[in-house]
Order: sequence, then C-alpha cells, then structure tokens
Amino acid sequence: MTPLPPKEYDMNTPELLTCQEVLRLTGIRSRSTIWRRVQKGRFPAPVDLDAGRIRWRASDITAWISALPLVRY
Repeated sequence: MTPLPPKEYDMNTPELLTCQEVLRLTGIRSRSTIWRRVQKGRFPAPVDLDAGRIRWRASDITAWISALPLVRY
C-alpha cells in the first residue's frame, strides 16, 4: 500500500478539521488558547457532530487566518 500524499485543503469543498489540524494550521500552541479565543469571540466556533466530536470548518479557519492583520516593520 502506497502512502497518501500530504493533505491539502481545498477551500472550495467543506471540510471539517480536528483540533490538532487547527493547531497545526494556525500555529496556536494549545487547545486552551483556542477555547479561550472561541469564548471571547476571537476565533471561529466549532461544530458539534455528536457524542463530543468537535470539528472546525476549514473555510472558517482560512477566513480567520486571512483576516489577521499584517505586521509592518
């Protein structure tokens, strides 16, 4: 069986991301930081699939990243 290529996120199709994937994509270092930001309205809220399975829409995460301010030096 050949290994799968690295996962690329096509933002034209809805995809649900795990917390680990969100951490990797955003560079945020902890789950606690994500949840604090969600509670303050500063990060996209996840969807609850059922039985405690929480996922984030890839399009929401991409939009959040795109909206971050640029730092100019």
